[in-house]
Amino acid sequence: MNGSTARRVTIRDVAERAGVSISTVSHAFSGSRPISRATRDRIFRAAAELGYDPNPSARSLRTGRSGIIGLILRPRFALSGTPDRAETFNRLVGSVATEMLRRKVGLIHVPDLHDPSVSSVPMDGCIVAHPYGADEVLAELLRRGVPVVTIEEDPERPEFTWTVRLDYTTVVTALLDHLRDQGAGSIALLTGTEDNAWNRRSRETYLAWCERHGRAARTELLSEGLSVDDAAATIRPLLASPDRPDAVVVDTSDFAAIAAEIAAAEGIRVPEDLMIASLTDTEHSRSAVPPITAMDLNHERLAEKAVELVLSRLAGAETPTEAQVLAPALRVRASTQRSAGTGANGG
Repeated sequence: MNGSTARRVTIRDVAERAGVSISTVSHAFSGSRPISRATRDRIFRAAAELGYDPNPSARSLRTGRSGIIGLILRPRFALSGTPDRAETFNRLVGSVATEMLRRKVGLIHVPDLHDPSVSSVPMDGCIVAHPYGADEVLAELLRRGVPVVTIEEDPERPEFTWTVRLDYTTVVTALLDHLRDQGAGSIALLTGTEDNAWNRRSRETYLAWCERHGRAARTELLSEGLSVDDAAATIRPLLASPDRPDAVVVDTSDFAAIAAEIAAAEGIRVPEDLMIASLTDTEHSRSAVPPITAMDLNHERLAEKAVELVLSRLAGAETPTEAQVLAPALRVRASTQRSAGTGANGG
């Protein structure tokens, strides 16, 4: 084989010639994982024999590829509203950009796939972050034949395995168990309205936990697009109710911080009278008084794995048998610790 053969040499060919896995070849060229000198030399020798060039700019001259990956951020309120959204998604976008730079691959943000001005964005592949259920943008990319991977799954496409997703079930269950162990008799969930895996899986886990433990489920919708005043108007009646829950789990950390402020104004002690937790972790949760227990979405690790996955797909890797699964981190803080030293996780 050489650069003039009809079939393009792929990373799979190099892996087979060197007798290693595709991921090992990827790590050898990217330097993202330690590889023994002997194995690296064998991989480079196989690549040279086959005429494989890992440099995306050089490959683009031969293959017509752009050497650019697209990024589409799906949540409508990701970059609007309060600074909470900016911090959460800046972590993700910044981490994707950093990973691309480390691998010397270009990145382009695609704001609207249906906008005529970007309908023919020169991208070799695309990462779709936090898709909706039956996501129309993901469907359009698949229709166009664009190699695509997702950060978080489309909840309506379980068969789509080019995905890196978070295991919400385990962490939300651990949070609810923690609240129960701290004495919570009534736990309310104030869930977001965006139809994505973050909201769906968290709500499903909460409802299943309540049924399993014989607890009455108490849910309220708290749209991610609400203003501070509108969020406060939704939260205040719940906390002023005679049958107020003694723990609330709030979708975003800025709204959780609002709940803490309302509690303080009403003379409700946190955590003695009311425990508060959030399903995102930002400066709002870390700097609240008291600091708020939160679920860290591990965006840096999500970005690393998604970039690795899309580059493997472009290099000819086989379709994965299942999605890659990462764990969010539960940061237990003072807002849910009624007894000293119980289950502390730092953060």
